[in-house]
Amino acid sequence: MQVSIIIPTYNRVKDLDECLDSIIIQTKLPKGILIVDDSDNDEVESLVGCRKNEFSEKDIFLRYIRNKKEKGLTIARNIGIENATGDIVLFLDSDVILDKNYIEEIVKVYKEKPDAVGVQGFIKNAEEENRLIPIPLMEGYNRLFYIGQLKKNDCGLLPSLGIIYPSSVDKIIDCEWLSGANQSYKKEILEEFKFDENLKKYSLGEDQDLSYRIFKKYPGTLFMTPHAKLIHKASAGGRHLKKDLIYMKEIYPLYLFYKIIDQNLKNKLIYLWSRMGRIIFNILFSIFKSKSKLTEIKYRIGATFYCMRHIKEIKRGDLEFFNRSLR
Repeated sequence: MQVSIIIPTYNRVKDLDECLDSIIIQTKLPKGILIVDDSDNDEVESLVGCRKNEFSEKDIFLRYIRNKKEKGLTIARNIGIENATGDIVLFLDSDVILDKNYIEEIVKVYKEKPDAVGVQGFIKNAEEENRLIPIPLMEGYNRLFYIGQLKKNDCGLLPSLGIIYPSSVDKIIDCEWLSGANQSYKKEILEEFKFDENLKKYSLGEDQDLSYRIFKKYPGTLFMTPHAKLIHKASAGGRHLKKDLIYMKEIYPLYLFYKIIDQNLKNKLIYLWSRMGRIIFNILFSIFKSKSKLTEIKYRIGATFYCMRHIKEIKRGDLEFFNRSLR
């Protein structure tokens, strides 16, 4: 089974270089690597040009595409799908570092489980990525408000769109969603499903959206293997301006809630309860951690009321009221 790797990137030339370093030493090498570039400069293009011969010597076709459409993660990934040629399409964030047997272990799952259409590895530093306060207190708060959970051998999606991610994993497990940092799919499933280009720029939630739609139609076909490990650095490079990202964190989850979550009373109450918990946490975080406290609190409260004013548009999937500000 041949693997094509797609790496969208935005102003992360150093991270991308380290990611490529981890790919070229894999025990199973990919057929090709496609870099889809949204950057504001030519640094990524220059890097790919410098390293192309190095990868060619190992029979890996390293290709560069400048995204000439509207900049955005979902658009870049869909461009990658259009140009991918492998049996398996592996999407990586440009700020990940793979263990050297990562690709080999991903392919093993497809061979061992004929029903598999999507497979991901295990992010070794997932627990530390967003650690802001002591873990026991954070875990209790997240569980109370359905914000997210760490559970052994579990990878699910809550009605609040909060994620369940394994605290540890010691076997191949079924998943309800695949992480955007590392997600692979059989090429044929991507002929039926595409990334939602309604989600612009950083495209918050695009991974949950695509993989959960696949899970709902084809349950029991998404997996995680503990033997394919990686580090996700969650680099600050390429992130959005603060106000855009704060508003996006309110608008896009609400849009996805109406799009992919069953609309029953229980799920609606869970979603509302979860948003209350997030608002409380974010305001407290702004007070105690942010350098621009009043500005950030204003943005967070403003984003909530902005969603309420545009609730009808969000329900029908029309996000132009917000997305036009990102162009």
